[in-house]
Amino acid sequence: MAYDFGSQTLGIKNPFKTEGKLRTVTGVLLLLAGIVPLLNVATTLPSDPAYAYAYAIAGFILVAAGITHIGIGLFQLFRYFVGRSVPTSLAFNKARSERDNAEHERRFLFYDDEQLHSMLMGRKNLTFLEPMGWVARLLHSVLPNLTFLPHPIRNLAQEIGNLVANLITALLCLAIVFFVVTTGLAGEVAKEVAIPILSILLLVYLLVGWQRTAKHINNPGKKGVTKTKNASIATLISLSILVPVIVGYVVQKIFGISVQQVQDFSESVPLFSAWPNILLLLVAIALVLAGILPNLFTRLSKVTPKTDVSEYRDNFQENVHPNEIFINIENIVLANRRYKEIPNRVYREFDPRLNEQAEGKGSFNGELLIETQPELADESQIGYKNIFRVICSALAQLVVLIAFSLLYMLIMDIADIVKAALNSEDGASVANASLVALHNSALFSLFAWLTFKAAGSILNNGAHLFWGEIHFNSLLMYLKSEGTYTESKVSTGMSIHDSTRSENVVVRSSITPWIITSRIDSSIFATSGTANLESPRLIMGMSKNDEEMSQIVKEIKGFLRDRESIASITSESDLKNASNIHQVNQQTRAFVENDQKRLSKEDEEAAGFLRNNEASDEKKSE
Repeated sequence: MAYDFGSQTLGIKNPFKTEGKLRTVTGVLLLLAGIVPLLNVATTLPSDPAYAYAYAIAGFILVAAGITHIGIGLFQLFRYFVGRSVPTSLAFNKARSERDNAEHERRFLFYDDEQLHSMLMGRKNLTFLEPMGWVARLLHSVLPNLTFLPHPIRNLAQEIGNLVANLITALLCLAIVFFVVTTGLAGEVAKEVAIPILSILLLVYLLVGWQRTAKHINNPGKKGVTKTKNASIATLISLSILVPVIVGYVVQKIFGISVQQVQDFSESVPLFSAWPNILLLLVAIALVLAGILPNLFTRLSKVTPKTDVSEYRDNFQENVHPNEIFINIENIVLANRRYKEIPNRVYREFDPRLNEQAEGKGSFNGELLIETQPELADESQIGYKNIFRVICSALAQLVVLIAFSLLYMLIMDIADIVKAALNSEDGASVANASLVALHNSALFSLFAWLTFKAAGSILNNGAHLFWGEIHFNSLLMYLKSEGTYTESKVSTGMSIHDSTRSENVVVRSSITPWIITSRIDSSIFATSGTANLESPRLIMGMSKNDEEMSQIVKEIKGFLRDRESIASITSESDLKNASNIHQVNQQTRAFVENDQKRLSKEDEEAAGFLRNNEASDEKKSE
């Protein structure tokens, strides 16, 4: 969305300053660590080219990583630009003043107007989706409040839970293999071959799941909850029984290798052991759990899922056009409830449909769904403790440093292998014990680097989610109004002596409004950059607001009560002019009355009526 500047800010501060400081420190350490081997290149190149090139490669990698971390850390410390159009709307915003932003944020919307209407009418929250998958259902059974967390946090918890479940399953399968081999069910050769081979397969299996977990975390823009996929336990158990038997049969029967040959080879050539790497993987998992679980549990403790609304239904008999109800509610009642005068989010426009059934008579109906500008909520509603978030970020940076240290060791091991291969008599003798040992050391460094690289990614992404969750409060209102109307004429000033006249067409409406409102708590996950608050905004709770509803109804009734149906003169100039006209009419009416009286007297005298009356009066006096 565009950066819509306004003098009245929304009060949203940069939530990533602590994380940015820690990343910057990590970047400085990596940069310094990369400069040291680069300084050794010139002195090492004449005597040992293999190590010189290794120093150069390791130095450039560390310097590049340090500069990248410093850039990310400083970027998180820069000014946090927040316009007046954030955060993302719940559904497509049909307000005319927000057309450009509405089109831009369309891909981030989680709801539509039908779903919001269904949530208000049905007192339900469509945000809380049913978990999919065996592990997900197990987690939600053990932690019931997990269902009521935002989707990115739920996905994080499910990925970690799936990883732990796969680890337990793999160890169970290894125990089955150990039982099959030690009891002799797979043959004598399998005792010497199966365990080392299966330990390597176990390590690869766990690392693949580890890398997948790191890849699927930190996607706040993703809509919905991911489905956790885990291998079938029955399939793994079957393979644990069959694989040792097949390996023993293939080695002994097909290749003809005896037990003594296997023992002699293992004594002469040190084989790679995956157990140290498996132990390192367990340590990495423990570090990840130590950073993520405290934040997850504190977030769970603040879950308060509510689906309460306030409702009002009534019937009015008023002299008002049906359109005026919707215009008043949108342009006055709800406009007065704007937060810092930011336009409301209109999800369903008022579009009164008038069905004229006869001349001056008919029915009408219309709907309106609107949300006020979300207001930043108190951080205590989220429930995170800063100390736990700092620990998670600090552990993430520590693991990142360990990962780059292991990468440096891997590069040096490769240099040792190259140097040993060049110095060997046959040039590339794999059977040489020292060369095999170097290969084993390089494999150990490779698997260890992949382990801690993924662990650092998981901790960094998890900490970023915990720092970036922001909550908002807003009013969501649905209005449905229907009824009938009739038209009639009202006229005033119809007397023959009135100089002004008012004739009005009055619409008499029988209105049945249905109003549902709720104070909603919504959650969004911020990021750094231009799209810092552009992700799906999820409704976490719906609360009653009876006092606010009473005030809305009071304002609507006040509008209906004070509305004028008869046109009148309110201008002082018009009143003065009407008074002048009235005075002229009064004077004109007086002259007309005198003339009528004089003409009547002359007519009577002409007829002798007045003279006869005078003679009779004289006789009576005598």
